[in-house]
Amino acid sequence: MPQFSDDLFLGPAQTYMGLDLSQTEGIYTGSVTSTTMTITALQSGEPLTLGQYVSGTGITAGSYITAFVSGSGGVGTYTLSASSSATGSITITSSGDAYLGDPAPMDLGVGPLGRVYVWDCVPQTLQAANIAASQTPVASGALTLTAGTSAKSVVRPDGTSVIQLNTPRALQVVTGTATGSALAGVATTGTGGQISFTSNSSVFTGQYVTVSGTAGGTGSITGYSNPTTYILSAVTATSATLTTTAGGAVVTTAGTITGLTFTLGAAPRAVTISGYDYYGQAMTETITSSSSVSTGVNGKKAFYQISGATIAGAPGTTITIGTTDILGLPVRCFDAGYIVKVGWNNTLAQDAGTFVVADMTNPATSTTGDVRGTYVPSSATNGIKRLVMTIALPGIAVGPNATRLGALGVTQA
Repeated sequence: MPQFSDDLFLGPAQTYMGLDLSQTEGIYTGSVTSTTMTITALQSGEPLTLGQYVSGTGITAGSYITAFVSGSGGVGTYTLSASSSATGSITITSSGDAYLGDPAPMDLGVGPLGRVYVWDCVPQTLQAANIAASQTPVASGALTLTAGTSAKSVVRPDGTSVIQLNTPRALQVVTGTATGSALAGVATTGTGGQISFTSNSSVFTGQYVTVSGTAGGTGSITGYSNPTTYILSAVTATSATLTTTAGGAVVTTAGTITGLTFTLGAAPRAVTISGYDYYGQAMTETITSSSSVSTGVNGKKAFYQISGATIAGAPGTTITIGTTDILGLPVRCFDAGYIVKVGWNNTLAQDAGTFVVADMTNPATSTTGDVRGTYVPSSATNGIKRLVMTIALPGIAVGPNATRLGALGVTQA
């Protein structure tokens, strides 16, 4: 389980620095001749500092301290910005910005320098079907979720049943093997992409077919190059029409075809997954399944809990949903420069994994990336290897000026 820091978003808590200015006032006894001010005693308030305005009987309005001469904030002489003549001993008042002490309390400023977040987790081995076991949807609708290895069925405080992962991570939608691996006896039967084939009851409209090989025979497909993928439309058990993957028309010459293999694929379908991130924010992601059989498509968002999944149409093959090795960062990281160190598998050297910055698209959508960023270690997770990532936090993520967006990213969609 990730060890999420307890010092994110500290809000208005006071911090201690020596790098800022504050409004100060002071009352002194002294005199002014030309541009030289002589202070003989401090009555009350703060010491003098460069740039402070001074006022008193005979002092030119708007005069301020431009240099220390023999004084350094108290008794001594100072240079003023304007010439004055204040004869005899007078009361002098100072006001304006003064540097804070070192250290000194401040409510505004850069925040606590040097603060880092140590992300420490041991991710379980990825599982291809531990969210949704193999099933063959025949229409649009909900997929059946089943908690498998490294996943738990739990009920949230609001009563929602979810599948919970050990570490926030992206999900994967995997297509199964097509019922019929290839079309047999294919011939072109018209000029608009029409084909015929040996009876095959498992072929369906929307299915992808990849044609490969060197074309021969009397039939032809205009624009064919080895290989080319088409979509089957107007499907029957013995015939179909080829269209491009963009849905465009295909021109053919009727006749026999030799030398080509028509390998069946799947119909890519939008799978929308709903759930929550580690902080309990509701989130959704739409992942379009592959047109190739036995192929997985990775999502980009790190889920901690999954509450549901729906598919938009029948893919013509089985579908499973499982986890990936794309791990979700616990804090927003929008630049690789903020990653101080990545330790993996008890190795001293920096891990050469893959980092993806936080997606700052606002508002987020079901197709944008992870709002905090992700990391894929250099080798597969196995429930034993430990990931220890040290992330430097900017002022917008921690300290007096922190915001929820700065620490945790834009609101999930």
